[in-house]
Amino acid sequence: ALWKIWVPATIMNFAFMPMWARIPTVAATSMIWTAILSAMRGGDVIHSDEMMGGQVRGKTFELMKEGFNDMFGYTSVDLDPSLSHVCVSAAGPDKVGWVSLVANAVALNGGNITHSKMVRLGHDFIVLMHVSVPPEKVRVLVKALNHDKELKPLNIRTSFLTKRQTGKYKRPISGLHIRCVGEDRSGMLAAVAQEVSEANLSVENITTELKFNNSGRRDFVIDCECTATHVLSQDDMEVLSSNFDSLKHEFDLDTMDIRIYNP
Repeated sequence: ALWKIWVPATIMNFAFMPMWARIPTVAATSMIWTAILSAMRGGDVIHSDEMMGGQVRGKTFELMKEGFNDMFGYTSVDLDPSLSHVCVSAAGPDKVGWVSLVANAVALNGGNITHSKMVRLGHDFIVLMHVSVPPEKVRVLVKALNHDKELKPLNIRTSFLTKRQTGKYKRPISGLHIRCVGEDRSGMLAAVAQEVSEANLSVENITTELKFNNSGRRDFVIDCECTATHVLSQDDMEVLSSNFDSLKHEFDLDTMDIRIYNP
C-alpha cells in the first residue's frame, strides 16, 4: 500500500504540479495515507486459525511463540532466594519530594527497589513497592522506614514476602498479555477478570488507569499479564478469541489486544 500511494503521488507532484501546489498535494496525500493506515489497524479480534501463522496485519489477537521467559513466570522474589523481600505500602497527603525521600531511605539502609507503583490520587500520594535486601539488614530497613520522622505522614506499612516452595505449585508454560482500552464504564475490570478466571489463567500482574484521549473522553485502560500451566491448544485459543471478542463488543472497546506466548 505504501508504494501504491506515495510513488505515483510523488511522481505526479513533481512532474505536473506548480510550485505553489506541491505542499498542499503532499498534505492531501498524507491525509489519505493516514486514513488507510487507520483502516488497516482496525478490526475485530482475530480467530485462532488466523493466529497460527502468516503475517501480522494490524489485528488485535496475536500469537507469539518466543519470549515467554522474558515476559512471564518469574518475579524478583523467585529470582533471588538469598535475599529477604519486603512489601512496602504507604498513603498520605501529597507533597513534592516523597519519591526522593522514600527511595533514599531504602537505599541508605541497604535495600533495593525492584517493582514499584507510585501515583498521586486526588490529594493523596500512594506508594506500593517491592524491596529486596540482605537478610542481615532487613530489620534495620523496616525500622528505618517505620520510624523516620520525615516519612511519618505517609503512614508506611511493611510486610515480609516469601518465595514459592518448590513442588507446591505448577510452573507456568504459556502466557497472555491482555490490553483493553475503551470509554470508562462500570464492570470492565470485573468482566476481564472473570474471563481470565474461567479460562483457568493465573494473574501475574494487572494494572488499570484512567486516561483522557485526544477528544477529551475519559478512557479506562487495563493491562493484564497472566499465565497457564499448560500449552494453549487450538481449541483453547478459539474459545479465548470468541469470549474476548464478545467482551469487546459488549463494552464497545476501542482496543482489545491479546498476545499469546506459547513454547
